[in-house]
Amino acid sequence: MIYRIPGLLVFCLGLASAGAGCAGVGDDASPLDGPPRAAPAGSGSSSGSAIGPASGGPASGGSANELVAAIADAVQGVWGNGLSAEALTRNALIANPRANPVMVSVPLATESYADTGPYPALRRQLRHEPTREVMDYLVSCALERGQSVSYTDTSTGKEFTFDGEIGICPAWAVGPVGAKCQQLVSACMLSLVNALGRSITVSLRGQAFPEHRPGLLTPAPSVRVVTKTEDGDTIPSFRRCAIDSEGASRNCGWTAQNVGSCTPGSTVFIATGEAPLTDCADDPASAAGLPGSDTVLRVCSGIRGCDAGSPDLIDPREVRCGGRTEPALRFVCPQSAYFSLMSGPRTSGRAGLSAPAGVAAMLQKHRRFSVASRPRPSPPPPPGAVSIAEATFRDAVYPAAEADVFAWREGAFYGNLWGNQPLHPRLQAGMNEVKENGEFERAPAPREEESGQAIYRNAFACTGEYWSDHAAYVGERLCAGAEGEVDCVATPVGACGESHLVADCPQLDQCSVDDGELVEGDRDFQQCAGGGGTWRHPITVFLNHPSDVVRDFPFSPFAPVLPGGALSINPPLCP
Repeated sequence: MIYRIPGLLVFCLGLASAGAGCAGVGDDASPLDGPPRAAPAGSGSSSGSAIGPASGGPASGGSANELVAAIADAVQGVWGNGLSAEALTRNALIANPRANPVMVSVPLATESYADTGPYPALRRQLRHEPTREVMDYLVSCALERGQSVSYTDTSTGKEFTFDGEIGICPAWAVGPVGAKCQQLVSACMLSLVNALGRSITVSLRGQAFPEHRPGLLTPAPSVRVVTKTEDGDTIPSFRRCAIDSEGASRNCGWTAQNVGSCTPGSTVFIATGEAPLTDCADDPASAAGLPGSDTVLRVCSGIRGCDAGSPDLIDPREVRCGGRTEPALRFVCPQSAYFSLMSGPRTSGRAGLSAPAGVAAMLQKHRRFSVASRPRPSPPPPPGAVSIAEATFRDAVYPAAEADVFAWREGAFYGNLWGNQPLHPRLQAGMNEVKENGEFERAPAPREEESGQAIYRNAFACTGEYWSDHAAYVGERLCAGAEGEVDCVATPVGACGESHLVADCPQLDQCSVDDGELVEGDRDFQQCAGGGGTWRHPITVFLNHPSDVVRDFPFSPFAPVLPGGALSINPPLCP
């Protein structure tokens, strides 16, 4: 049983009626009890206290190519959201009336953007630092790994390289691109805008070019642990050790594994090896006498790795499980409902791995792990508490599927940053351009009646079912500038489809398809309206936590919350 203090009962019921449930120890929940999580294939729930069945990770055998494929699968669809709205609204390429149409008519290649290149409208523009930030995300969205664009600033001699990563339109590297590529790359860049100046990990879903790349923008069977902070810096524990370091408390020499899911408050056991975890008992001496090559594990709350001493570090206990030689870890599942696994040799040093680096790294990343869990015993109810629900327990899953880890649907982004008359009419030739003397000729600030309008006339964003103030949410997400001088990247058009909005329903330019047909159940919006037309190549963004991109802002994005903090027991769906 779960017990609540009576004053919190209405809050739980309000969230549950909106499709969100009620968060608490033992609940089958994401933060704030997030949207219901689909059970993985073959999983079940247990009502007893025995340790549940094991769940293994990617196979450790096979060729190096198979391991490379496993790596690709693991990171598929999950990317860093960190392109500043300031840069995308005020850059010398896409927001430049002369350069914009030239970009899609020439290869996305080094020679096209050289200071002495064949296209005058593109020369010198990458001298502007915010424009290089935009180019970095453009190349990352469009080109795939192994493709890149380089630029040398002839005025300073500095060299810059922009690497492909997602690979939505790799053909752009060799020639002009059509409307579909333009729209998909536009949607990708809009999806990765972050007004907070942080690097937030998001899941991108859509229908790119299934005939050529069937796995692109579809949820993967696992999610790699995030190795960088929200400031974009590598977490120290993932760097190579400068000196020989030993034990699980060192902050270097660790390898990111995958993200797992669990029931908050439950007990979770995890260890290397494929044998099921049974009869696990505390064994403080289990690590005694083990060689330096033995594997040690670290577990962190959420989807990001952590250092020893970090508030995200989950305090583990080493245990010994029946029928196994390897020690395991026991920990309590955090309220985030997700945990990140890190591994490494018990002793790590500057000499690195003795095996060839590439093969050794792949083997280390893709060794198998076994996981088991059992529910937390129900505590006695506090005096005066009211029992409102039976505790729900689900077995821990490792690795957890991308669709489980990223379950909050933020909304859809779509349109075309290029195309026919793409820029706001107030942007004229000569604006947002790097001059011969190297100075950036920024477009004048918008007039009062133009403030808050989108720079890109054919770029749109709609919000998912859980957001209350649609326009304000997208405004904070996609706009930049001081009061009265705000430029926005895209136009907010309300909810994408059905919404758990409890106030007046907004004007909706919604998406007519709630779940695209390419991958059933991935919940990607399709056929989205904006600007009087229908856009066929949107990208839908999913978050691990609903406040990831708005946590510092003074309004609540959650539909069950009414003005004044009142809570709705049964919020209606709009429309």
